[in-house]
Amino acid sequence: RRMNAPSMRKRSATRPPLTWWLVLLFAVPIVGYALAYVILGERVYPPNLAVSFLARPWGIYPHALFGSLALGLGALQFNRWLLIRHRPVHRALGTGYVVAAIVVGLAGLYMSVYSFGGLVTHLGFGALAVLLLWTTTRAYLAARQRAIAAHRRWMLSSYALIFAAVTLRIELPLLIMGFGDFTPAYQVVSWLSWVPNLAWAQWYARRTAGAPLPPVERLRVA
Repeated sequence: RRMNAPSMRKRSATRPPLTWWLVLLFAVPIVGYALAYVILGERVYPPNLAVSFLARPWGIYPHALFGSLALGLGALQFNRWLLIRHRPVHRALGTGYVVAAIVVGLAGLYMSVYSFGGLVTHLGFGALAVLLLWTTTRAYLAARQRAIAAHRRWMLSSYALIFAAVTLRIELPLLIMGFGDFTPAYQVVSWLSWVPNLAWAQWYARRTAGAPLPPVERLRVA
């Protein structure tokens, strides 16, 4: 049966773009990897980090468990079909994401003080945790105020920071090969895993700021 033009446009507007599928493709394996930290424990810890993780299970377990939830839920939140056609589900998953991201930020801030690599990694991972707490809180407050455009900008930044879990695991092996040693690679990745992500989110938010919003999003442009 042939679809009319309005129906085709509506279907096209809710179809996830290729970038969303790429995010999902990279996020799903890391969700499984993070859950392995909770289920298998020290058997999957990186050798250089195992001592710190074993000494602070109350830090690494919440970080891994809620990090996997935030990474998975956050990816679903950018599915426009879910956003437009199933608003109650979007809001429920969004609440779960905010809770998970806040726990990740608090656990990450605690663990950053004891991170392997010294002051460089303490500051790198600490800044990541603080910015995650800040952007997630701002995203939540904007949603409560129905400032949807602002909510979208802050949520892009929040998830870009959560996505550091993915970029870190892509970059770290390459950096180890480049430096020939784990320590300098880990020091660099404590910044490199999230700074480009955040820069991209800021660029993308500005680039698409003038794009028309779907009808359900035209509530308040902040």
